[in-house]
Amino acid sequence: MFCSQCGAENPDGARFCGKCGAPMAAAAPAPAPATVDTMRGGAVPAPVVVNNSGSGVHNATPTGKTPWVAALLSFIIIGLGQVYNGDFKKGAAMFVGAVLGVWLTGGLATFGIWIWSMIDGWQVAAGKMKPW
Repeated sequence: MFCSQCGAENPDGARFCGKCGAPMAAAAPAPAPATVDTMRGGAVPAPVVVNNSGSGVHNATPTGKTPWVAALLSFIIIGLGQVYNGDFKKGAAMFVGAVLGVWLTGGLATFGIWIWSMIDGWQVAAGKMKPW
């Protein structure tokens, strides 16, 4: 959202400009959701997938991330697929657990966390699971 007085960029929903202090114009209300007619005459809301930017643009996946990229990144480095998905806490926890697993269990726990990291990265990117 840009200030109409000085042109500075401000976060959405800001009431005043962060640069000049001028009041920001109120945002237009969101349009009503589209409906899809059913066979018996009833109308149900059309499913809209919202991408990460918050616009109503349709994406192939709800998160806007590619599942195979998340799985491949987790294959290379444990937890990197979670970072790609924006799930930094889970990615860091997996990475630390993998490092400790090498030391404490001789790599057995690390192998399990590696498999979990790839599966979880795929499922979160595909929208089947929520990030932490």
